[in-house]
Amino acid sequence: MKQDFSRRQFLETGSCAVAAGVLGTTVPSLVSAQSSTEIIREELSHAWVFHGVGCNVFAMPDINGDGVMMVDGGLAEHSGALVDSVLNTFGKDRIDLLVNTHWHPEQTGSNVTLGAQGSEILAHEKTGMYLRNSVQSALFEGRYGPLPEVGLPTKTISGTGRMKYAGQEIIYGYLPAAHSDSDVWLYFTMLDTLVAGGPVTSGQWPIMDIRHGSWMGGLLKAYETLAQVVSADTVVIPAHGPIINGTDILRMRAMYTNLHLDLSEQLNLGMGPKDVVNMGLLDDYINDFGDPNLFLQNAHRSIQRAFVPD
Repeated sequence: MKQDFSRRQFLETGSCAVAAGVLGTTVPSLVSAQSSTEIIREELSHAWVFHGVGCNVFAMPDINGDGVMMVDGGLAEHSGALVDSVLNTFGKDRIDLLVNTHWHPEQTGSNVTLGAQGSEILAHEKTGMYLRNSVQSALFEGRYGPLPEVGLPTKTISGTGRMKYAGQEIIYGYLPAAHSDSDVWLYFTMLDTLVAGGPVTSGQWPIMDIRHGSWMGGLLKAYETLAQVVSADTVVIPAHGPIINGTDILRMRAMYTNLHLDLSEQLNLGMGPKDVVNMGLLDDYINDFGDPNLFLQNAHRSIQRAFVPD
């Protein structure tokens, strides 16, 4: 059902200081993460989105209590400022629940901060597995993790289900082999709002973590799944970039459907990653998403790995 959402933006600058030493590891240099120290807050009726901390962070308060639910936590270096901004925005005392949409550093950077404060941390079971280890990725240099015990998920999920926070029903689901192999989405039914997780970006192409299960077929399947969740007016929070709506999800699904067919056809013809880049398959979308070359190369390589295993 269509809802009216006022979208007022505020700019808030704060110091961001969670040392890498607290994590017990070297924080990697991210390929795609935002590095701004300015936190931009965007209001969505009963909830807010916080930009500029490494990813988009969704937060919703408990009207009858003193807590807040956060979805994703930004980079560790911004965690202190982010948590302060969230609590000050709602006038609340604590973060009750933190949800990680997947295991990457820009989603899990507040785990240690909030875990130490007693917050519940919810994530897919594969996110928990990765955070217990020292992991490399196609998205950053070096290694990430392991996180100390206090920063690990306290509750894990494996598939689709329902939960409640502050009396609001939330539907969640798993998107296998999409952006990573641990992606989850959350749909807030009363708000008609989808927090889409890593597979969905706006204004930029998603970077596929092909070292950890991401492939073009999984990315397309993620959009097919999300297209069944949204209506045209659903507010969609992407992992990165401006807020979009359900119609945008349907358009992206069509785009990725055509691309998957094109890449599969070119693979059958013996074309390699550089060949598909030179074909300009996504040139029509450069104004919307930027240079597609890296995304095209990764997408083609992912199909090649799936169809032509070593």
